[in-house]
Amino acid sequence: MRQGLVAVLLLLSVGAHAQQKFGPPPRRLAKDLPIEIPDFRIHITNLLVGRINPLGLENQLRIGPQKKLYQSDSLLFRDNFVFFGFSPRVNPAFVKLGPSLELQFLSILNLRFGAELIYWFGTFNIYQSFGSALDEYSDSVLAMRGKDLGLSYRTSGGHFYIEPTFQVRFGPMALRNRFSFEYWNTNARAGDTVFYDQTLDTLVPTNGWIFSDDLDLLYLSKKRFVVGVRYSTVQTFYGPENYRPGEDNTLNPNGHHRLGPLFAYTFFDKGYSRFNRPSLILIVNWYAQHRYRTGADVHPGVPYVVLGFAFTSDLIPTP
Repeated sequence: MRQGLVAVLLLLSVGAHAQQKFGPPPRRLAKDLPIEIPDFRIHITNLLVGRINPLGLENQLRIGPQKKLYQSDSLLFRDNFVFFGFSPRVNPAFVKLGPSLELQFLSILNLRFGAELIYWFGTFNIYQSFGSALDEYSDSVLAMRGKDLGLSYRTSGGHFYIEPTFQVRFGPMALRNRFSFEYWNTNARAGDTVFYDQTLDTLVPTNGWIFSDDLDLLYLSKKRFVVGVRYSTVQTFYGPENYRPGEDNTLNPNGHHRLGPLFAYTFFDKGYSRFNRPSLILIVNWYAQHRYRTGADVHPGVPYVVLGFAFTSDLIPTP
């Protein structure tokens, strides 16, 4: 659920400046000016998130030094920084650990790069590999293969991702689009070329690329809540090596699309303090297209639901 942490970071970032607009700021009293962004921070964001359809539970931490790149009072340039730290993620089925680098030269554009080492524990039927991208991987099949056949196993792998995010606000409305390009390399058993990833909810090449996108249209309230609509898609890329001999390697049924509302509420915002912006996040989406979640294995009325609690922290509080 890496997407969850990115969404939280951006929700908190956008929500913190909900009353600002791009362009030259009007004259205001000093008490009305936005809180000055620290030049240097040891910044932490933590997200505890649960999910159904598919089922998941994970804690995601982002920690590291963050440095402002340059000084500007323009809202287009004001929120700029470079961040380099670690983003460990712990799940009952796996653990991921690795560095991440973020560059934000403009308030509206964030570039995130990361690499992870992953270890799957072999629990909860999570890591299962297959010989072809056309193999069945519904919830029912995964449960049968894992519990009855013992085909879920321990293994390790690596993961690299590039995530450009565009975000802009017009008055109380905000538009945000996060793209993700992910390269995976896992140690699957001999002869298998794809594996099921719970976060992406699809068959991922054991050595290849995946693309995903989250597009949000948001309303930012003065009362510290956010309401919006999210559209999400995951698209798979397979080569001939991801199919068995004789199979039609032009077939690719494993991408999917979701659409539905998004809600968030921040209890308080005390600036750059040791415990700040405790927030609840709720995402409820329905599948517009999925190989199994639109009636083939799961009733199409069953939504994809994410519920999370997040907070931020600065280890060097700023008055």
